[in-house]
Amino acid sequence: MKKSYLLIVAILFSMFSAYAAKHNGLKSINTGGKNRQYFLYVPDCLTDNRPLIISCHGMDQDYNYQKQQTQWPSLADTANFVVVYPVGIAGSAWNRSFSTGWDLDGMSDVNFMLDIISEVKKDYNIDETRVYLSGFSLGGAFTYYMMNKAADRIAAFGPISGYNLMNASTSTSRPVPICHVHGTADNIMAYSGIKDNMKKYAQAMGCNMTPEEKTGNGYSMIRYKDGDCETEVILYSVNGRDHEPSNNGFHTSNALWAFFKQYSNACGKYSATGVSLSVSPNVGEAPATATLTAKATLPEGTNVKSIEFYQGNTLIETLNNEPFEVTVENLEIGKYEFSAVMTDSKGKSYNSSKKTFEVKAPQGPYKGVAQELPGTVEMEFYDEGGEGMSFHDSDDLDEGKKFRTEDGIDIEEYETGKYALGWTAKGEWVEYTLDVKYTDSYTWTAYAASGNDGSAFKLYIDDKAISETIKVKNSGDWKTFKEYEGKTSELEAGKHILKIEIESDYVNIDKIEFKAVNDHVGVEDASIELSEVTFDVLSMQGVWMGKVTCSEAGLDSALKQLGLSSGAYIVRNGEKAKVVILKK
Repeated sequence: MKKSYLLIVAILFSMFSAYAAKHNGLKSINTGGKNRQYFLYVPDCLTDNRPLIISCHGMDQDYNYQKQQTQWPSLADTANFVVVYPVGIAGSAWNRSFSTGWDLDGMSDVNFMLDIISEVKKDYNIDETRVYLSGFSLGGAFTYYMMNKAADRIAAFGPISGYNLMNASTSTSRPVPICHVHGTADNIMAYSGIKDNMKKYAQAMGCNMTPEEKTGNGYSMIRYKDGDCETEVILYSVNGRDHEPSNNGFHTSNALWAFFKQYSNACGKYSATGVSLSVSPNVGEAPATATLTAKATLPEGTNVKSIEFYQGNTLIETLNNEPFEVTVENLEIGKYEFSAVMTDSKGKSYNSSKKTFEVKAPQGPYKGVAQELPGTVEMEFYDEGGEGMSFHDSDDLDEGKKFRTEDGIDIEEYETGKYALGWTAKGEWVEYTLDVKYTDSYTWTAYAASGNDGSAFKLYIDDKAISETIKVKNSGDWKTFKEYEGKTSELEAGKHILKIEIESDYVNIDKIEFKAVNDHVGVEDASIELSEVTFDVLSMQGVWMGKVTCSEAGLDSALKQLGLSSGAYIVRNGEKAKVVILKK
């Protein structure tokens, strides 16, 4: 009996060993006309319809080192999923200097990943809605690149110690869950910028920008929750860890798997039972239209009886069949709260989390006064209209807390009563309505400061560039402004939009002066300057300060006679208005 038992064990061991030899190891695949390789790990007892994890190595590294560092196979054995370690090659269009790496400006490696998914699906019947991508260092940068290129094929992303190196947009074809792991002592991919990176992605995914924070054994965590389709963006900071995954104390792969397994490609968390609600878009211009989409996840043996959609406490519509989607039209300026309640076939009810939809006023000049050209455009007088309309800021915090504090735009008071655009980050932009008085070309002078090296911005009028990238020199601090000059093509008289786009972090901009190339002073202009009219004087906050009667040329002295201190004021005569800067 004992001999028979040992024989059976030996036969089973031999069978499993043969299975592993057949299924696990280095595989070849033809993609894009090239023979590429990947290491495949399949658990012995894999069942159908299980997830796939793809783990990409760093620059000049290989799949074997990545396998040793991440230890995905040991997790795959217990959690029942397939693991693939792709092999990078030299000579990508992005950088030809390394022996193994990933293409960050073409589609060769994107298509390589998609071909791997298709082949593993064919051979092992994986669940293509639960494919997860992670990568270390350059592989982490490639993970961010894949968010832009293949978000519909990857359920969740797990970059490790890698940035978005190619300055790709945070926009994706769907809301993507992200869990980033980074050592605080990383000397290759510096830790210093990663928190801002995660804030940008959290905002792009519609998350609540007040994060949940937690400290554990050897790590800290920042979690942005309640994004579109229940998306979360998480940063794990591993205390004192250099440029390598962590397997002691904090285990990188364990943390990533705990995050990954919540998600599929569908809207809402895979493991949740209940109803989730998404609102598209999150911000609109009055009168706005909001589209509400509900997704139901139910236990086996039940189905949806009904889904009710609510605006505040008011029932909008009840649906009994898919698609569970309603449209709400003609929303005026304000914030709206939507929710959904699902009832299943057994009579149990589930409530979704509440989603906010904000309707903003159309874009227009600050206090209704366009900034006049020729003249000076002061940066603090950016257009009204709000995030996504008149400006884009990477968060909703007002770092300056001195001027226009209701917006997320960061305005710095660098001297008493003097303001500049500050705390800028790459990708942010801000717009100004211009009233161009004369059809002409204009020279411009921008006043910018930076305490860092490498800051940059660019100027546009009506979305056409009027400058190349303006590289700002380190002026030693944030209030020593240097001059940067250029010239526009001919602008027609009338309304135009000036746009300032930040191309590299941290530049302060005080103002931009525009001067017409040609002389436009004539008899008609001189008579206007000399004639006396009555002006109402208002503060930039719209508070009436008094009246003055004078010519336009005499406005400065007239304002001083009102006892006004230096600063900016609106002067209005009927429908005509302008901003006047009163100096000491």
